[in-house]
Amino acid sequence: MAKSGFGITAVLQAILCLIALWTSASVSAREFPRNYTKEEKAFIDSGREIRVSNEFDWPPFDFVMEGKPAGFGIDLMELLARKTGLKFTYVNGHTWDELTQMFYEGEIDLIHSLSITPERQKIAHFSSPYYHSKYVLIYRSDTRDIHTLNDLEGKILAIPRGWSTVEFFKAHFPGVHILEVENTRQTLEYVDQGKADATVEQEGIAVYMMAKFGFTDLALSGWINNRELQKESSMHFAVLKTNPVLFSILDKALSDIPHSEMVDLKEKWFSRTGRSINAEDVGLTPEERSWLAQKKRLTYCIARDHMPYSDVRGEGQPLGILPDLTEIFSERLGVEFTPLTVDRFNMGSRRLKEGGCDLVPMISKTAGQDRTMEFTSTVSTYDVAIIARENSPFIAGIPDLDKMRTGMVPSSNIFNKIIASHPKLNYIPVSTIEECLELISAGRLDAGILSLPVASYYIRKKGLTNLKVAGHAGIKEDLRIAVAANGSPLHSIMSKAVRSLGNSELKPIEDKWMSIESGYRIDYKLLWRLAGGAGLVFLFILFWNRKLARLNREIASANKKLKEKTRELEYISTRDSLTGLYNRRYIEDAFEAERRRTLRYAHDLALIILDIDYFKAINDTYGHPVGDKVLISFSRLLKTNIRTSDIAGRWGGEEFLIICPETDLRNAVLMARGICGKISRTQFDAAGTQTASFGVTGFKTGDDIHAMISRADHALYLAKSNGRNRVESLE
Repeated sequence: MAKSGFGITAVLQAILCLIALWTSASVSAREFPRNYTKEEKAFIDSGREIRVSNEFDWPPFDFVMEGKPAGFGIDLMELLARKTGLKFTYVNGHTWDELTQMFYEGEIDLIHSLSITPERQKIAHFSSPYYHSKYVLIYRSDTRDIHTLNDLEGKILAIPRGWSTVEFFKAHFPGVHILEVENTRQTLEYVDQGKADATVEQEGIAVYMMAKFGFTDLALSGWINNRELQKESSMHFAVLKTNPVLFSILDKALSDIPHSEMVDLKEKWFSRTGRSINAEDVGLTPEERSWLAQKKRLTYCIARDHMPYSDVRGEGQPLGILPDLTEIFSERLGVEFTPLTVDRFNMGSRRLKEGGCDLVPMISKTAGQDRTMEFTSTVSTYDVAIIARENSPFIAGIPDLDKMRTGMVPSSNIFNKIIASHPKLNYIPVSTIEECLELISAGRLDAGILSLPVASYYIRKKGLTNLKVAGHAGIKEDLRIAVAANGSPLHSIMSKAVRSLGNSELKPIEDKWMSIESGYRIDYKLLWRLAGGAGLVFLFILFWNRKLARLNREIASANKKLKEKTRELEYISTRDSLTGLYNRRYIEDAFEAERRRTLRYAHDLALIILDIDYFKAINDTYGHPVGDKVLISFSRLLKTNIRTSDIAGRWGGEEFLIICPETDLRNAVLMARGICGKISRTQFDAAGTQTASFGVTGFKTGDDIHAMISRADHALYLAKSNGRNRVESLE
């Protein structure tokens, strides 16, 4: 029995050892920070499901894409889940106001990407900030009287319901009328459509959403100069105070995330080279979709002989950019678009006012139309050009046309704008752009002020090879979609449809019609009437056209090469040829720009100088080719371990400089230490591991680049003197 008892005990002990080993391996796989307590580990091992908030529409932080949670905040939550072994379940389908209420009532365990307020701090623990972007005002680009918070007195400000900024404005700016809406996207729509005068948002998010959804008529103010408001511009996650163990686990995991991983995450969601911007979601409300379902089809006016935008051939067959564009809108909105033909382009707006059609696409906005029609944001733009004969001298602008016979089409929007700014201009009215071009070609007019795309199209079509663009009128026309100002939701619907139109969709359509019939047409009727030498004339014209086509191709190729060379020269002029980092000249210019911003907006600025330790020994031991490779690898490491807002350059030799906007001395030192550690752990090919020394300083009133570099250089000298591979700072 004794042996038997001993055997059972041994087996039990072995099983317990195996369980312990399995648990240990499991914990290790979760990347537990070394300072997790037993209580925290037990919480994780319990397998409890953590409910996490997920907004529907707040890119790039928190939204739903293809039915799944997405965004910077979601990626950060997933990173925390991997590091802790916690299981996250996302709660979505609710507004922000509803999500916060669910959090307060304990229905959600973790809410992320929110700012700290005194009220929230009473019931929740907040993490350290993981993203910061200053608040700015957003208003229509034609607004002239909104620049600061004080300018909002008596105006309407759109803010998402439940946001902390609502309480801020009620407390500090009671004269501002707050219009609470569902989300940030709707605030931008309300401002764009004139339902609100402005909104307030963090700069990074505002820029992303304006680009994603095509709010081309909106503009941003400078950073708002209000410390109370800017305190709320940092992003944190929060856990109720009733669950301190969960908060402790997540807070430790957040602090355990390497700086480089956070940089990569921000690069993905906030940089231009990171996540691609798309706008495939039109974002219609249920009420708007219901209105479209009842409407079933939308009619639009299309003009004859207005290529490349529109024409009607044969039995009412529409051609040009306009019908191709409405096909995309039809697919996106799920409603049929039916064309209604008008003889002249300006007749479309008249028919719209009379209720004869639902909308007029690709029309310019003029002051006289504002009261009767509403316009979407810009679909496309074009230049207004001065067209003259090939032997005409350069025409600097409209004032140079005073003594010339200048043709204009009075029924065009261009005419109204030209006459408004140049009322004494002598002009000769013509019926169409096509007629104007023929008169110029024949010498009966000296010039014409015309739409460049339309003029270019008819010059190619008619083979008017003796014409050229002799100058620019200094006017750029915006083409929009017009709807009647009758209170229907069509303006909002088409505004969203326009903003959903990406450049990748619009450009192929424009390229298709702008380049159509690039070979010049031959008048075959005239050729048949000719006798005798008609065949020779035809061959000569064909030869000449091919020669011109070849020359056009050569010119286009030369222009393309010139643009490429210009970009290459711009790159060369600002970059160090070996490392690809910014060169000294660019760094000096960039510093001056940041210095002015620092003085204007009273934010922080820091400067880091770093030097590769014992670099001469690398060249002496391995040769200069290896030394160059070390500099290249070193530069690549710098670029991947700084923020997108930071500016890194090669200052000279093995010395590098980093400008850190909106960064105080303490945070710049922390950044430098992170880079210093990364360098010392990196293998530089044949040269092995290397180290670097850092000097850091912060901006002081009166500083120029020389003063800051002098202090940073002194700090670098201290780092070298104190043993290298370290960071020193001087205030």
